[in-house]
Amino acid sequence: MIKTLAVLFLLCNLSFAYGEVIKGDLAIGVNYPGLGVRYFLSDKVSLEIKGQAGENIAVGGLRGYYYFKSKEKFLPFAGFEGDFIKFKGDVSRGTGIAVELFAGGEYFFNKKLSLQMDLGPGLISLNDRSTSESVSGLEYIVNFAINYYFGK
Repeated sequence: MIKTLAVLFLLCNLSFAYGEVIKGDLAIGVNYPGLGVRYFLSDKVSLEIKGQAGENIAVGGLRGYYYFKSKEKFLPFAGFEGDFIKFKGDVSRGTGIAVELFAGGEYFFNKKLSLQMDLGPGLISLNDRSTSESVSGLEYIVNFAINYYFGK
């Protein structure tokens, strides 16, 4: 853990390269607990297929991003996410959906590696198959990811 923090510290303080996103860029992101693959449709718009899995739950969906800048060390963005959810508990099992509006940014350590954080309100709706009960609610969601860009 200490070695990892030391490497991240050095990358942050020794890198003077700006991040740049351009049409055709492809990135893979590692988030807790999942992965995402992002493709840039233009210099400011990208789509990401995202999947996450934990104990007895799986979430998969699509994110759309709009970048306000396309060439800086820190790139702010806003977007929309839609997900499908599948869960299984001790006495319940079912599916659901989640939709989220978010805003955040990516900080580039160098041209290929960035740290991303975003947050926003998400509407989550779950349906239990065994009892036919359903529940919906608004939650605030925070996402973190480390992204690696190919082809730069």
